[in-house]
Amino acid sequence: MRLYKYLHPDRADVLRNGTIRFSSPKVLNDPFELKPYLSGVAPEGEVCLDFEQKLPDIIAEEYAKLPPHFRSKLSIQKLQELARSELPQLKIQFQDFAKMARPRIQKIISEGFEEIVGILCLSESPTNLLMWSHYADSHQGFVIEFDSTSAFFNQKKSHQDEFRHLRKVIYCEQRPSYTLSDVNNFSPFLTKSIDWSYEAEWRMLLPLSSAAMTVGNGTTTVHLFEYPRSAIKSIILGCRMNESKEKEIRQIIANADIFKNVACLKAEVDEVHYRLHIM
Repeated sequence: MRLYKYLHPDRADVLRNGTIRFSSPKVLNDPFELKPYLSGVAPEGEVCLDFEQKLPDIIAEEYAKLPPHFRSKLSIQKLQELARSELPQLKIQFQDFAKMARPRIQKIISEGFEEIVGILCLSESPTNLLMWSHYADSHQGFVIEFDSTSAFFNQKKSHQDEFRHLRKVIYCEQRPSYTLSDVNNFSPFLTKSIDWSYEAEWRMLLPLSSAAMTVGNGTTTVHLFEYPRSAIKSIILGCRMNESKEKEIRQIIANADIFKNVACLKAEVDEVHYRLHIM
């Protein structure tokens, strides 16, 4: 499968230096990036059942810590009965606490992702008019065609690794929700509004801490990661790219042996239809 990266005309350094940006969710143009709705700690019935099942063991453990003279006056059976009589009220208190804590937990998770996760966004299409407009400076930029079978796009360290490999974005009309107990299901974090479906996006996540270099600081920090330029199959120049920028990119391709098998193509406007042709 071939995937495509739309780039601003000033990003010729991606070709020249072999580094590409993985962006923090907080700088992307969708405010819902990696922010599914946290509905709670766990499904309500599951929490209550788990708590009830564990209660005897908790009481036994705490009972064993009591001084002998207390235990002589209160049997563990009596303590178990007292705890069971208070269980409905304890459940209510726990549920109230979970509801109160939910917004804070949601904020901690979202801010954590913004600090540690970098996202590389790719598209299935090199001819999407909106993508050229939004991400390639109104058709003045260029698109890199990548071979998704390159080892760079599959660096998983384990079967459970949610990072270091390509993932297809899910598009949905309703914002997904999750609980902390099923956070091992990462699909809510790969779901975007149906409004973004035109992007036909695939993405790869990497820890920002593993960037080869960073440029700038604070909210303007750019994290650059090394990638193999051998994974590039073609470079597509925008239909509005100016002459000097086109010359610059063609020279980069011509002067580097690594690009000897890379095609340099040009997007052309169809004379009749609202579409682009890659020539």
